[in-house]
Amino acid sequence: MNYIKEYIKQIDKGNIVVGKKVKKIYKRLLKESDNKSLPFYFDEEKGNRPIEFIETFCKQAEGEIGKPIKLELFQKAYIQALFGFVYRDTGLRRFNETMFLVGRKNGKTTMLSAIALYMMIADGEGSAECYSVATKKDQASKAFKSACAMRSQSPEIRAIINKRRTDMYMPSTFSSFEPLSSDSDTLDGLNSHLVIIDELHAIKDRNLYEVMKQSTSSRRQPLVVMITTAGTVRECIFDDIYDYANNVLEGTIKNDAFLPVLYELDKTEEWKDIKCWSKANPRNWNYKTI
Repeated sequence: MNYIKEYIKQIDKGNIVVGKKVKKIYKRLLKESDNKSLPFYFDEEKGNRPIEFIETFCKQAEGEIGKPIKLELFQKAYIQALFGFVYRDTGLRRFNETMFLVGRKNGKTTMLSAIALYMMIADGEGSAECYSVATKKDQASKAFKSACAMRSQSPEIRAIINKRRTDMYMPSTFSSFEPLSSDSDTLDGLNSHLVIIDELHAIKDRNLYEVMKQSTSSRRQPLVVMITTAGTVRECIFDDIYDYANNVLEGTIKNDAFLPVLYELDKTEEWKDIKCWSKANPRNWNYKTI
């Protein structure tokens, strides 16, 4: 199923309320998926692989423990866009960096953890080094701990992934997933396949971002995923990346490898209108039930 098309369909019908920026990026992606003159194209099957992996093998580790994770439409559209666009000449992924801005309690960490498990296990990359990074170790460990909990609830994942003291390890492909902080002694010499930053606004050390992004340079199709709320303390890197994402969205900066998905209000005063809250909080939102 083309979840990007379905998402736009529901938005156009008024069943889903999103901000102008979200509507703009998905309209663009839908248009690009039909443009045969571009160097990349949309492969629905490749876009669906991580979705199928997550919903088949990743289990809930809180609430209804052991129940399969069911992604919502906004998550499926995002994941399908991220993994489904590939270059015509190589078949490799178009996007290698993304910023996903969304309000709290919208399943950010769960989605990040599930993506990390897919990138580690099923992305076809040998010795895939996957990292969750943050200024402080406890923040970096959130997505990692969530992934560990998913592993513990999934017999299939548990059978192929070992949990060690500081990381998870897949012996058959020599792949791993580990949390790192800015004061880690192991930031140099990394060969990252995946870098995830949960809560970009909390990153105070720009060098951490630069070092981790550079660590992906020798991979065939690496991915840097930044999922964040706006936060109240923003120093340097958040504002820089947010401005960059907006410029890519508006077309003032040309970067076909960067995917900006920004769930936010169109106007500050919209916080007073309950019908607009879903613009920043897309998760299963229906103001009519309040």
